Amino acid sequence: MNRFEKLISIRNIVLLGLILRVAFMIWGAPIYYGTPEYAAKGGDTHAWVVSMQNLVHTGTYTADTNYDDGKFFRPPGYSFFLLPFYFLSGFNLKLMYLLAQIFQVLLDTISILLIYRIIKNANGNDKIALLGSLLYCIYPFSIVWSPYLYAESPSVFFLLLSVYFITKEPQKRDYLFSGIALGFAVLLRVQIIFAAPAIAIYLLIKNKSFIKLFVTPALFFFIAFGLTYGSWPIRNLCYGKFIPAEELQNDKHFSADFIAYMFYIWSVKTDHNPQFEQIINGQKVEWPEDSYLHPEDSATLARMAVLCNTCGRGFSHFKASAGKIDKPILEDNDCTKEIAATFNRLRQEQIKENKFHFYITVPLSNLKKALFKFSLYGEKSFLVKLVSTVLFTYRTLFIFLGLIGIWLNRKMKLINQDFLMMILIYFTLWYLVICFGYRNMEIRYFLMNDVLLLIPASISIVFLLEKMGLKINFKN
Repeated sequence: MNRFEKLISIRNIVLLGLILRVAFMIWGAPIYYGTPEYAAKGGDTHAWVVSMQNLVHTGTYTADTNYDDGKFFRPPGYSFFLLPFYFLSGFNLKLMYLLAQIFQVLLDTISILLIYRIIKNANGNDKIALLGSLLYCIYPFSIVWSPYLYAESPSVFFLLLSVYFITKEPQKRDYLFSGIALGFAVLLRVQIIFAAPAIAIYLLIKNKSFIKLFVTPALFFFIAFGLTYGSWPIRNLCYGKFIPAEELQNDKHFSADFIAYMFYIWSVKTDHNPQFEQIINGQKVEWPEDSYLHPEDSATLARMAVLCNTCGRGFSHFKASAGKIDKPILEDNDCTKEIAATFNRLRQEQIKENKFHFYITVPLSNLKKALFKFSLYGEKSFLVKLVSTVLFTYRTLFIFLGLIGIWLNRKMKLINQDFLMMILIYFTLWYLVICFGYRNMEIRYFLMNDVLLLIPASISIVFLLEKMGLKINFKN
């Protein structure tokens, strides 16, 4: 054990993390994502890149210069993140993607060190700090997202940076840096905004007075956060709309027909598949049993499936992207309006006439997926299915180890309990909002919570090892 303990230092953990991430970027990711051109294959990447290009070349931040609401389609965090690499590459997108990938891998490696420093700030000893950083070092989901050009990996970094500054014995500038980092993290991924009330409660407990909270240097955190994140809704107000997050609807994939379909299907079940895939493939759509509230709903939904497949504007863009048709429908039409109106009506009927299912059954199914998702959708190779099952099982295990660690720490006191309660509050707020409210259950939206739970998960592991008679004595 002594030889092993000597290898466990924060320097070696960070080095291991860098090697794992670089190796995955070069060799693992093309296999996992199914293509060597994986970095920018996601549809969200295109929206951020186009918005950034429009800002540079037209002076207006918009995903579509021909569509007025394109100005609000995505918060600008990731576009601004990519902007320096766009200039450094001389406007060469392929080079920009490579530079951004490398930088994301480096940032995610630095996040390993941030985990260590955060635990030390929260009165954790070397044992917990090194174990927590090691858990993040080898955490599969941090590795698989690090070279992929989505906002997940940078948003984790800026969230951890904010937590690092707020858990120090902060001076005014630390509060200021923390607020700026959290504000930018929210502009990268809006769900991080639920960390703000969690941090506010943590600061309130730390200052032991609500009034005192706003006459101490902590005030600089709220000012910096408000100005950084607040610049987005304020900018939108200047264009005549109050949009604190994003305006999803557009004149392409997210046209009114597809938006209405999504919110309808989430009122009756957890996922928009397999129905979505059945629609764009022209197959018979297997609507959930709870879709049929009235005798006429069978005919209505059958008609909607046909209209979505043949003349819905948003669905036509998805069909074109999937190679099912040559060109999408570019202009709004009566078919798109009928689909949107019908799905909106059916959703309202679910809310009024199927209340228990809408408010309880579906959200609990969402929660089940959030905690216990074990596989990917669609046709995947056996290797990808096997790897995904292992990864998701690993994720579920560490969510529960993290929650158990928060409970165990009440007696073990290995980390400041107020800090762990901040993590629990953020976890609870976001899970409730996405499962019971928004309902778009993409597992990547939980990455930030999952990462923070690795910190108390280290407490659970120490507890289990000590119960087994194994002592961890390594020091940095």
